[in-house]
Amino acid sequence: MIIGFKMQPAAAAQYQDGKCKVLLMRRNLDSLTLHCLAWPKMSPVPSTLVYRHPRFFFQDGNVIFMVEGTLFKVHKFFFQRDSPIFNSMFTLPPPNNDGPEGEVEDNPILLEGFKATDFERFLSILYPLNFLNCDLTTADEWTSVLAISSMWDFASLRLLAIDKLSHITAAVDRIVLGKRFDLPHWVTPAYFELCTRGEPLNQDEGEKLGMADVIKIGQIRHQIRYVTNLNRHEDTIVTLVKEMFS
Repeated sequence: MIIGFKMQPAAAAQYQDGKCKVLLMRRNLDSLTLHCLAWPKMSPVPSTLVYRHPRFFFQDGNVIFMVEGTLFKVHKFFFQRDSPIFNSMFTLPPPNNDGPEGEVEDNPILLEGFKATDFERFLSILYPLNFLNCDLTTADEWTSVLAISSMWDFASLRLLAIDKLSHITAAVDRIVLGKRFDLPHWVTPAYFELCTRGEPLNQDEGEKLGMADVIKIGQIRHQIRYVTNLNRHEDTIVTLVKEMFS
């Protein structure tokens, strides 16, 4: 199915990936109006092409999702509680003659735009094995949580992922993620770090940033190469970084 969310222009952001196009709510939640744009006829999913996830298929779950041929049977409660997008979607009346979508394995709710591994990582936060020790430890794992929570407006999980990533990501990755997920407070300090550190950019960092950023960082490093005490000139360098990357 394709779901549209109509709201004030300032309150929406557009996400598009392949066949999936959704207007995502960002602010002003009260302005949300939900409309079903299309309910395509869904064919039963052949059981030979899919399998149940070994961890996230709960017998007492009440909604079934499918990602990359993997079935996840979980609980609507968490999705309705933490995501206004899912909360609104689950209030839609079922389509005529299409069967109970998401209630049986032959007719799951298809989720596109990410991998099954990403969804596993996301669910591991909703269903932790241990409340003292999180399953996720790497930047790549927490980036999956950040991507899905941003896509579906899980505000608290997005903040959690941002906090975790802020402690384990390198400057280049904070720039890339900051631009991708609208985190401007990450970007300028990360550029400052790259411009003032002792070692130059390596090839991997340059490929992540792109040619334009590499050139700008090189220009700033050239301008400050004779500064002997960076701490005394930090404000000036920050201003230069902001001007160069504005």
